[in-house]
Amino acid sequence: MPVEHRTEPASFTVPPRIALLSIVGFWVFYFVSVTARAAILARPGYNWMTVDNRAWVALCGIGFTWLLYLALQRFSRRTLRARVAAAFLLSAACATAYSTVNYLSFYVYDPLPPELEHGKQESEREPKDPAKVIAENALHWYFFILAWAVFYLALSYAGAVRASEREAARLRAAAQTAELRALRYQVNPHFLFNTLNSISALVMAGKRAEAEAMILNLSTFFRTSLASEPTEDVPLAEEIAVQKLYLEIEAVRFPERLRATFDIDPAAAAACVPGLILQPLIENAVKYGVAPARRPVDIRVIARVASDMLEVSVQDDGNGAKALNGTGVGLRNVRDRLAARFGGVASLTAGKRPEGGFEAKLVLPLVTHGC
Repeated sequence: MPVEHRTEPASFTVPPRIALLSIVGFWVFYFVSVTARAAILARPGYNWMTVDNRAWVALCGIGFTWLLYLALQRFSRRTLRARVAAAFLLSAACATAYSTVNYLSFYVYDPLPPELEHGKQESEREPKDPAKVIAENALHWYFFILAWAVFYLALSYAGAVRASEREAARLRAAAQTAELRALRYQVNPHFLFNTLNSISALVMAGKRAEAEAMILNLSTFFRTSLASEPTEDVPLAEEIAVQKLYLEIEAVRFPERLRATFDIDPAAAAACVPGLILQPLIENAVKYGVAPARRPVDIRVIARVASDMLEVSVQDDGNGAKALNGTGVGLRNVRDRLAARFGGVASLTAGKRPEGGFEAKLVLPLVTHGC
């Protein structure tokens, strides 16, 4: 039965700390601006006699807006239309609650003193219907509170975009890690198949000692190579040591024909390279250079540092036929691993040497830390 994979909807949330800072900022702006306006435009003493009430009302506004924030958070996984509708409707409820507290504070609990009522028009001094006063003030404050709600929606959208970018980066990294693992694990089965064939041939030929030596070397090789993390780099010196183990295994098959030398610059030995990146190149040199030959074949590994780049070449002087363009499975595997690890900065070139034989050359960025 097929399993349905569902994508979790994006969550448009704002962290409580950021929300609280924005709410306090909005209401501090209200308190300062209204108090300053009262000090400049109102009758003498007005701003000082009402500042306590205004501070209390502003604190209530912070509380109501915090409740609005908690309510809007419950719509974080809804559609944009639903979140906008919730912002408009809940802002109206918040404005009504705030207007009610404002009315109770300025008209019931601590009304304006008579000296401040003296300058008002006659119609303004007449008692008003509380519901009408609350409704008028609610309409006035609705747009202020709605402005914060819209600001909240903008913050939540920006947060969702950043979260999506982080998730996309995480998925890209996971995909690259999976690709590197897959390419790395393609190396060992291929090598194991060839080696087991060689061991089988030695056993069938009655060469028990050579078969035992090859099995021991094979065990050491796999214990060394598989102990490392496939997605991590290793020092070139460590990679060379693993390849020497491999060549010791192959030397059992070709004791008279395989001759290997290593010319590694000390600066290059400390450079970081993908684990087993040289394995397909050396394996190709053995398979196509040494195996078909009837004479000794030299395999030479050279590593140099040039212009902040690491250059590693695997050469042989065999006469075996190879793909002219270096497009074999092993070479393609190396190219894919380089592309996954370094992008277009690293390269692999392969082809026949003018003096005979074959050469595969790696050029990759010089990295000396992290391995």
